[in-house]
Amino acid sequence: MNSPQTLPMVFCIDDNFAPHLAALLTSIIANTQSGNSFIFYVFSAELSEENKMKLKHTVGENHHIAFNHINAKQFENSQVSQCFSSRLSIVTYFRILIPEVLKELQTKVLFMDADMIVNTDLAELFAIDLNGQVAGVVKDSLVEKSTHAQSLGIAAESYFNAGLIMMDLPAWRQKEISRKAMELINLGKNFKFNDQDILNITLERNLHFFDDAWNVQQSSLERFTVVKDAKAIHYNGAEKPWQFASIHPFTQLYLHYKGLSPYADTPLVHFLDEHDKRLIERIFQTQSTHIYIYGAGQKGRRLASYLQTEAPEISLVGMIDSSPQMTVFNGVQVSSTLPRLKNEVIVVASFAYADEIVEQLMQRSVPLNRIIALCDRV
Repeated sequence: MNSPQTLPMVFCIDDNFAPHLAALLTSIIANTQSGNSFIFYVFSAELSEENKMKLKHTVGENHHIAFNHINAKQFENSQVSQCFSSRLSIVTYFRILIPEVLKELQTKVLFMDADMIVNTDLAELFAIDLNGQVAGVVKDSLVEKSTHAQSLGIAAESYFNAGLIMMDLPAWRQKEISRKAMELINLGKNFKFNDQDILNITLERNLHFFDDAWNVQQSSLERFTVVKDAKAIHYNGAEKPWQFASIHPFTQLYLHYKGLSPYADTPLVHFLDEHDKRLIERIFQTQSTHIYIYGAGQKGRRLASYLQTEAPEISLVGMIDSSPQMTVFNGVQVSSTLPRLKNEVIVVASFAYADEIVEQLMQRSVPLNRIIALCDRV
C-alpha cells in the first residue's frame, strides 16, 4: 500500500472566481479517499483578504493553501480575444509561469481551471505515468472538429484544452516551455484561444493524453450521461452553473459543492452580453408588458431569467424555438409553433439569425411594431 503523499495543485483566479474555486476545492477534498493531502497554490494579481480567509477555511486543517502574487505587468503585451473578453481576464495567462514561480518543486504539479468540479479521487490522475512527456492533458473536443488547430500549424487531433494540465516541472523547465511561451506573448499577436493557443504551440509533440473523462467539456457532454463516469467536469462554455439560466447537466453537482463551502450564500448571477443588454433596454423603452421570447437557447434563457427576477412587471407569456430542447423553462411554456398574438410583443433573442427570424415572422403576418430585435429590419 502506498504511503500518503502531499499532492501539489495550482489555480489562477481573481476575486470573481474565488467562490468557484471554493466549490472546486471542496469537491477535491470530498472525493479524496486515499489519505493524501494537498497543497493548493493560488496565483493572483489581486485577491481580497476576505476571499483568502474563506479559501483557507475551505481547505481546513488537513491541507495547505498558499497565495502567490503575480505581477500582471509581465503580461502587458497579452491579449484576451474579443470572443472571450466578457468571461476571461489576463489572469488566464498566469499558468504559463507555474514552473518558474514554484522553483522549489521538482515533481509533477496539477493545474486546473477554477470553473471545474472534481468527481473522483485525484490520486488516480497523479498516478498516471506521463511516459517521459512534459505535460498530461485532454484533447479539446470542440477545436478538434474545426480547422483552428491547422491555422496554428498543429494537427487537430493534437490540440488540447488547457483547463487541466499535469506538468512535469523538471521536463517543462528543461524544454524551456515558459520562456518560449513568453516570447510568443511578447510578439503581440492575437490568438483566438489566448494562452491556450500559445501552450498548444509550445508543447506540441511533448504531450501525454489523458482520457476525456478527466476534462469533460461542454462539447463532449453527450458522451457522459452518467455522472460517475465524469471524473472532472469543466464548465468551459459561456453558460456557467452559477448563472440563473444554466441548464448544464452537471449544474447541480457544482451547486452541491458550493453549498458545502463558505460561499454557500453567494447568490446566482445573471450573465448578459452587450447584445442581451441592448435588447433588454429596447424592451423597457417600448414599455412592453407581455412578451414572447423567440429562441430558447442560451441567449433566450438568459433574457427569460433576467426578466423574471429583475422585471416582474413584465409578463413572459411563452418562449418559441424551432427546435426546442425542452418544453418548459422556469415555468414558462416553450413551443415550436408561433402563437396567435393578442397584445404581446415577440423579442428575438438571436444575434446571428435576427434578420432571418424577423423575415419569417413578417411572412407569418407579425407586424414590425410587435417585434423587438437588433437587426436592419427593425
